[in-house]
Amino acid sequence: MSWAAPLLALTLATAAVASEPPSNQTLVFYNARLALREERPEEVLKLWLLRNSLANQGERGSHDEEFRSVVWAALGNRGLCQDGLAKDDQGGAGLWPLALHNWVTHAMVKGPPPEVPPPFGAFEVGRQQRFISLNDVLSAPELRSVSFFRGTCLLAYLTMFESGQMPQFEPLPRYDLEDRLVSGLLLRRLLWLSLQTLVREKVQSVAAVEARIFDLDLALVRLRARDARQQSLTAAWRARSAGVSSEGIREVREAAAAWPENSEQAAFLRRSLTWRADEWLSLNRQRRLYLFSQARPLARDTRALDQLVVDIIDALIERKAGDELESWVGYLDASETPSKRGVLIAGERGKRLLELEPGTGFRERSIIALHRGVAFLESGQMQDALRSFAYAMATAEESRESAVTLALARRWLSFVLSRYETNEEVIATLKALVPRQEYNPVIEDLVWRAALRSDEGSFERVVASARRGGAFDARVARLRLLAQGKVGELVTQLRDAASEEPYLTLRFVRQLLEQLETEDADVRAANVPMLKLVIRVLDSFAAKSGGNNAHVRTSEELIARAQAILEGLSHLDTSAAGRARSLSPHHEAFAGNIRLAPADPLPWPFRTSETEAPSAFAPLSLRPVEWRDANGTLVFGWRLTE
Repeated sequence: MSWAAPLLALTLATAAVASEPPSNQTLVFYNARLALREERPEEVLKLWLLRNSLANQGERGSHDEEFRSVVWAALGNRGLCQDGLAKDDQGGAGLWPLALHNWVTHAMVKGPPPEVPPPFGAFEVGRQQRFISLNDVLSAPELRSVSFFRGTCLLAYLTMFESGQMPQFEPLPRYDLEDRLVSGLLLRRLLWLSLQTLVREKVQSVAAVEARIFDLDLALVRLRARDARQQSLTAAWRARSAGVSSEGIREVREAAAAWPENSEQAAFLRRSLTWRADEWLSLNRQRRLYLFSQARPLARDTRALDQLVVDIIDALIERKAGDELESWVGYLDASETPSKRGVLIAGERGKRLLELEPGTGFRERSIIALHRGVAFLESGQMQDALRSFAYAMATAEESRESAVTLALARRWLSFVLSRYETNEEVIATLKALVPRQEYNPVIEDLVWRAALRSDEGSFERVVASARRGGAFDARVARLRLLAQGKVGELVTQLRDAASEEPYLTLRFVRQLLEQLETEDADVRAANVPMLKLVIRVLDSFAAKSGGNNAHVRTSEELIARAQAILEGLSHLDTSAAGRARSLSPHHEAFAGNIRLAPADPLPWPFRTSETEAPSAFAPLSLRPVEWRDANGTLVFGWRLTE
C-alpha cells in the first residue's frame, strides 16, 4: 500500500490553525480515522503497524492514545481479538468496552475461530511467514503483505471473571458463545463498563448505550423466563410423580416462575424521555419506536412528551423518513385534539409535510392538505383554502383512506367555490391541482352557480374550461338559457321534453332544486318566477301521465320541494348577521346532491405501529467525528449509534 496519501479533509481542517505542517505520525493518525469512517478497518490496523515502524525510528506521535481508540474500534468492527492491546482509558476515548462488545456480537454469529495452519509451511513454496501482534514492528515488505485472521480471545473471559459473573465451565474455563444468557450478561457488563470509561467530552451521546442496556435487560428477562418455565415444568412433573394434587402442582409452577420487579428499567425509561431528538435518532428505527412505546406510558410531563415527539417529527422531515414519520405523528395522539393537529399542519411544518414525496414513504399529504384547508377557511383565507382542498383532491389516491379523503375534499372545495367569485385565477388553480377525472364534477357546481345568478360571463368562462361530451353538454345547453335570463325558453324546453324524455327531465329538475337549496336567500328570491313555472310544468306532467307510476310520484316529490323553497323564503334571516352566519365554515349547506356538513370529523389515519423488540445482540456503530469545543480546540470525538 502507498503511504504517500494526500491530506484529506481532516488534515486540511487542522492545517488552517497549525503553525507548522503535521508530522508523519499525525498524518498516519488522521488517515486512520478517515479509514474507519469509510468502513475500512483493516486499513486502520495497517496504519497502526506503520505507526509502530515510525516510533521504532524515533518519531513519537502526539495522538497515540487517541489512535489506540481507533484501533480498538477497528478490531471490534472486524471481529478480531483485542488481546494484548493496551486499553484506551488513559488519554483516549475510553471505548474499549464497546469495541469488545462488538467483538462478542461478531463471535456469536461467526462461531469459534477457524484453525490456522502453522506458518512454517510457507518455506516449501519459497516464502517466509510468521504470526504477529499489533505491538510488533514490521518491515516495508511485511506491511504490504500483512493479513489478519480471527483467533481465540481471552479478554471476554477475563471480563466475566472480574465481574464475578463467570459461569462454571467444565472441564476447562472458556466462554460459551452459544449460551445467550451468558453472552447477554457479558454484553450488559461491557455496556455498563463503557458508561464508566467513556470520556463524555469525546462522545456526542451515550443514548445508544443506555438503550442497548435496556434491551438486554428485556432479553435477559425473557431468557430467564424461559428457564423458569422449564424449571416450573420440571417441578410440576416431580410434584405429580410424588402424588401432589392439581392445585398444589399449579402453586409449585407459579412459585418457580415468579421473580421480583426491577425498578431500574422504569427509571431508565423515564430518563429516556428527557433525551434530545438527536439522541433518539442515534438509535435505529426499530429500537427507537420500540423504546418510545415502552417509555411513553411512564411520562409524567405530557407537554414535554408532546414537544419531544414534535422535535423528532421535525428531524424525520429533514431526513425525509416519511414512513417512520407517520408512526411518530400517531404518537402525538392528535386525532381528538385540534390544538395538537394545528401544531403539525400550520405554518412551515405543514408546508414541509406537503413537500414529502410518496417515495419517502409518507402517504398522507392529502390529509394534511385537507386539515390545512379547513384551518385556512376558519381564518378567512379563502384563496389558500381553495388551493389546499384542490391539492387534497390531487393527492387523495396516495392516502390509506383515499375514498373518504377524496369525497370530503370535493365537498369542502364545493363549499369554498360557492362562496367565491369565479374568475380566471380560480379556474387556473382548479385546472392545475384538481385531478383530470374530477375536474368536471367540481366545476359543475360553478356552472350551476353562475346560471342561477344569471352570470353569463362567469358561466361561459367555466364552460370553456370543461371537458365536453355526454350528459354534461345537455345540461350546459339548458343552463345557458338560465344564465342568459331566458327562463321562459328553459321552461318551454322542459315542458316539450317531459313527454319524450320524462326520466331525464325529472332528473334535471331535481338537480335544479338541489342546487337552488344551497344558495342564499337573495339568489332563491331572484329565481322565484322560475320556480313557479317549473311547478306548473310538473303539475302538467303529473296530470298527463295519470295513474300512480314512478314518474308521477317523483313529480309530486319535486313539487313539494319547490313549494318548500318558496315557503321557506319568508322565514329566512336576511339580515346582515344572518348572512354572516351563512358564510361561517360551521354553517351547514348543500353542495350538489351531497350534504356538506363541515362539523363532520375529518380523517386522521395516523396510528402508532406495533414494533417488536429489536435484537439486543447486535454490534454498535463507533464512528469517529470531529468538532471544535468552546475554546476552539479540535476534538477527536465519536458518534455512538446503531
